[in-house]
Amino acid sequence: MPGRPEPSAGSLRKLAQAHAESVFASSATSPMFITLGRLPDHPSAIARAAQLAGLAPSDAARLLAGTFPRILVRAAAEPDALVTALTAEGFLAWSSDPAQVPTDARRILVRGLSWTADGFLAQDSQGAVHTCPFAAVRLLQRGARTHTSTEVEKTTKRELNLGRAVLSGGMMLTKKVTETKERTTHAKEPFLLVQRSDGAPDLMIYEHRMSYQCLGAEMAPATLANLLLLAARFQKLCPQAPLDDRVGRPGFVAGLPLIAGDPVDLGLHLVSEARRRGC
Repeated sequence: MPGRPEPSAGSLRKLAQAHAESVFASSATSPMFITLGRLPDHPSAIARAAQLAGLAPSDAARLLAGTFPRILVRAAAEPDALVTALTAEGFLAWSSDPAQVPTDARRILVRGLSWTADGFLAQDSQGAVHTCPFAAVRLLQRGARTHTSTEVEKTTKRELNLGRAVLSGGMMLTKKVTETKERTTHAKEPFLLVQRSDGAPDLMIYEHRMSYQCLGAEMAPATLANLLLLAARFQKLCPQAPLDDRVGRPGFVAGLPLIAGDPVDLGLHLVSEARRRGC
């Protein structure tokens, strides 16, 4: 009976590559974090959450302080089991993958709007137009993103140097001195996030990047006033979509634990998921 044919070098390479990709995919899976949207009405709720999550009560109290939703566990070993245990105790809990937190790369950055009979047209920075029915807007979120920039300034001047003057017999009295100064500035830019329920990308409107001609005669001289007017216009045209400002409240974003990605995007995601669950 003829022996089984030996695999070719090419097939061996493919098998090795497939195995490597499988190992990489499993190792690259992000650990899930656990969020609480609401606590049960019980005085020992935080202590019980700490016990279930394997945390010290003081750590749980710190993580759950402030406006909900709050992240209880940054990386859960068994997220499904923990969510089940928390839910059984009356907590509103869910797990999330940090890699699935949306950023502006997955949103439409709106530069202009025009209204239609049953919706609006959003124009992005490339001039592309995106159609959205009013009925497809499920949530409006208002907040602000902080932009940090650092400028390095170098100045060169001459200073009197007595030692150099003595060594040079009075020929060289000064020396060049270069000073480097760093100046860091923080600027907040308010925004309005229009979130959709039809699977199309959400729409991000930044205060200083938007043309407010769509407001017509209501348009004000100040951009912030116009952003607020635009939010009110959306509320009127999309009564099914609540306006949530938790991301902009003091301490909400700052109180979130450090997880990969922008903390503002994490806060927007938490509020979005909380609203899906009725809180």
